[in-house]
Amino acid sequence: MKLFPLHLANWLPGCLLLALALAGPARAQFSTTPSQTQFVSNAPNYQLGVQAFADGAGGSYIVWIDKRNGNNSGLGTGIYAQRLNAAGVPLLPTNGLRLFQTGSRDIFGMRAVAWQGGVLVAWVQGAFGVGGDTVRCQFYSATGVPQWSSPTVVAYRTLPTVIYESEQGLNIIPSSTGATITHALALNGGSNRFTYNKIGPTGVLSYPNNDRQVVVVPVGIFASDYYHTVGDGGDGFYMVASAGGLGSPIYAQHFSAAGAATWANYTTISAGGASGRGSDWQLLTDPANALYVAWTSNGGDPLVAKVLPSGTLGWASPGYVALSTDPAYQTNPHAIWHDNALWMIWEDARGGSGNFDYKCYAQKIDAAGTLAWAAGGVPVYSLSAGYPRPKLAPSDNGAVMAFYSTDANAANFRAQKILPSGAVAFTSPGVILHSIAENRPYELDYIPVGQPNGSVQVFWSSPGPAPTGRDICAGRIQSSGSLLSSTERAAAALGVEVYPNPATSELRLRFPAAAKPGSLRLYNGCGDLVRVFADAAQPLSVRGLPVGLYVLRATVAGQAVSQRLAVE
Repeated sequence: MKLFPLHLANWLPGCLLLALALAGPARAQFSTTPSQTQFVSNAPNYQLGVQAFADGAGGSYIVWIDKRNGNNSGLGTGIYAQRLNAAGVPLLPTNGLRLFQTGSRDIFGMRAVAWQGGVLVAWVQGAFGVGGDTVRCQFYSATGVPQWSSPTVVAYRTLPTVIYESEQGLNIIPSSTGATITHALALNGGSNRFTYNKIGPTGVLSYPNNDRQVVVVPVGIFASDYYHTVGDGGDGFYMVASAGGLGSPIYAQHFSAAGAATWANYTTISAGGASGRGSDWQLLTDPANALYVAWTSNGGDPLVAKVLPSGTLGWASPGYVALSTDPAYQTNPHAIWHDNALWMIWEDARGGSGNFDYKCYAQKIDAAGTLAWAAGGVPVYSLSAGYPRPKLAPSDNGAVMAFYSTDANAANFRAQKILPSGAVAFTSPGVILHSIAENRPYELDYIPVGQPNGSVQVFWSSPGPAPTGRDICAGRIQSSGSLLSSTERAAAALGVEVYPNPATSELRLRFPAAAKPGSLRLYNGCGDLVRVFADAAQPLSVRGLPVGLYVLRATVAGQAVSQRLAVE
């Protein structure tokens, strides 16, 4: 999702928007306390289906399905977005900017990607309680302004033949000429088909409605009707399909930029049975544009297969490698390609008391199919956790960051850094990023976003109670394992504290006698110097400053320190 980085210069201009954002009540930043939730949106009713990706300037875009006004007779379900800068300050309206909403219409699935210097969003909509009848797509500028006069209708049902347009397999694959949008449709009689269309920068489609229908029947008479897609590194894409039942075979095909299948036959990833479908499967590609399929099997093993661009399996028979030989049951894997290897983490029942007692293990495998660590994988979290639902994100120096939920009611959302050696960097059982049970990540509805400095920002939908229901929340962990920035950590370590915070007229500094701060400077949210203070021992006036967020920077014992503060 980071094919087209988005830069701050794309915003009208970035500093002006930030100043406008700070003109009202002080805005949130990434929380430095696990017991304080940072809300991206806590509007009424449900917000879910979070999508997130880096903006190229140290921040992130977040897009989600929003039911704050969604009902069968009212305004319908919406799609909302927010952008946070590197500090976690929102740059769009509180609780998000509405991108799309249609009266009495529900949204069943949505995808969003960075595209052409903005954001491309595709979704499946239809009547409440009925299912999808239309696939739409809209291109938004970096400020959330629609770039086409109306959303492009990518596909629509044509009764009595096509009875549903499905969110199954919904994906957006950017290309040099636009993007390919993939999804599924259902025919009268119950059979499903894979389908796709291409869209250009102005919203023009390449093919007629429902023109590209693919029946995935490699062998036998039963079609594979669940699909995932990923770009091939060029303008084509890979599609991997399976049926819905446990143990179902898994097949792959490649489609060219012209929209045609390029392999004479489907490549068999798994013939089914014990190695067949268990959990959902995930697709990745490497710099050589080879395809990797990662899944846990019906037999409970974490498996990875490699397929070359020619369609040939990349590893010796059976074509896949087990990432753990431990006999315990493994499930719910998540994989990323990072530092020339595929990394996978999964839930692992070894040593547990039953099916509801999972730990987290990980493994790394290179393009040659060689495992980096012990045959059973390495432990990431070794206590009882119910369903930890782990995921990975890239960090710095060849390492990755793992995230998982632990303890009673999955209240503690933790992070652990996995080093290239397989060792963990933080004290077990991991750093607590967030500790409020009702605002924890709901199952797998969360996205970790790695940043160039090794920090990771995480965005999730919570299971929260009424009246706000499910909310969109955020957190950040530095590569060091701290929730603070490096200069904030230095201030804390040296015993430097700013109070009151928020402030209305003046600030004071608390510091050890031997560590008096010097070179005190106050900067606004745009990075502009607004005050210089001569003496840290005296009150620091903030009178006359606009309400908003500021950063006080100083030097203590030769170290740069900083403290975020709000002026009200």
